[in-house]
Amino acid sequence: MDYKRSSLFFIGLIAAVIFFSGCTDQEKSNTANTYYIELVNFNHDSLKQNLSEKIFGKVSYYDNNKLQIIPLNYLTGDYPDIHYYKNATELEKEIKPETKKIRIEFGGIFTKDSITYSLQKFVYRDKQWKKTSDMGFIKGVSSFTTNRFAIDDFGKQIQINTVEYTYN
Repeated sequence: MDYKRSSLFFIGLIAAVIFFSGCTDQEKSNTANTYYIELVNFNHDSLKQNLSEKIFGKVSYYDNNKLQIIPLNYLTGDYPDIHYYKNATELEKEIKPETKKIRIEFGGIFTKDSITYSLQKFVYRDKQWKKTSDMGFIKGVSSFTTNRFAIDDFGKQIQINTVEYTYN
């Protein structure tokens, strides 16, 4: 009698483990679409922090032909082409081949009405980063008169340009 009870308990335990292992938190089948973002020469702390908050830990996808950018924990649906954005400093020492990285390089000083930056794509092949694309320098403009709002405006512009760049 005890043998049957312990067998049923063991079978139930295995079934529960299999069920809950299939329910991983926000794990999607398309996590290969991870883009690591590297910020270069962003010496202005407020701008660097604003840009980091807008890009890292976010996902992007198209829903009804409209680009959506949201934090990963708000993702509810399974979309065929979701792009994940992570900080390049999270890369391990053993970088896997075909890892993708976008470098956002600040191109000098910014004022409250303009900023210059470049976008470049890299892929890790043959134990080195190889540039696959270069958009060159982009000039962002803002009509805000205060630095705080201009920084937020620049952060949004850089975020949208970076996200759109991952789809091209």
